[in-house]
Amino acid sequence: MLGKFSGGQGSGKRAMAAEGAWPVDKVVAALENQYGALDRLGEEGPLSVFGVQENGVNFVIALMQTASGSGKIAELGFLARFVGFEIDAHLVESVNRNLHIAVASVEANGDLFLMAGMQPVGAFDAGQFALVLEAWRRDLMITLHGLSSGQASMAAAFPAAKLEAARNFAMNVAPAPVDGKPIDMLSSFLGAKKNARELCGDCAGRGKRGFIARECVSCDGSGFVKAG
Repeated sequence: MLGKFSGGQGSGKRAMAAEGAWPVDKVVAALENQYGALDRLGEEGPLSVFGVQENGVNFVIALMQTASGSGKIAELGFLARFVGFEIDAHLVESVNRNLHIAVASVEANGDLFLMAGMQPVGAFDAGQFALVLEAWRRDLMITLHGLSSGQASMAAAFPAAKLEAARNFAMNVAPAPVDGKPIDMLSSFLGAKKNARELCGDCAGRGKRGFIARECVSCDGSGFVKAG
């Protein structure tokens, strides 16, 4: 669906991308559906730049048309700038290792730029484009977590993780070995037959029972039992 971002340079590249270009109106409608009102920051030839404010974070989305007024997008990009944070090379390297579609770069003045860009390929699909926007949102989250210098917890920022009942139900206790062999939770989760285990019916996989949360004797607190 998406090719590598060329940086908007070269009419030849835009011409080659025109065959899979996306309609401007559909892309803008999808952005408005995701973010609400967009700030039109300006246009320069085939380039249009929109500003987005989401939960206190500002970033821009740039749309490069195949030609001025063509109504077809050959490239699109994302840009966020972070100023006044304590940033070093180790932080930038750590953030970049975990990004999905973006790259982080620190300038000489200490500003951090988070950038992502791509070329549309094939017909526009709103559902797939929504996944791109979600990937950008995750990259913002990763960057913000890195800039917090460990002061903010991802789990604490997730609403459901603040509920004690949710934290307890979502708990997965490391299963005890069976016959001296470790249990492969990944294989069990993916449906593999080898060493298959299933959730304990007595504690519903919690590993504990009762109002005072005693350890479940049926599964020894692991939450799993041998599959039948």
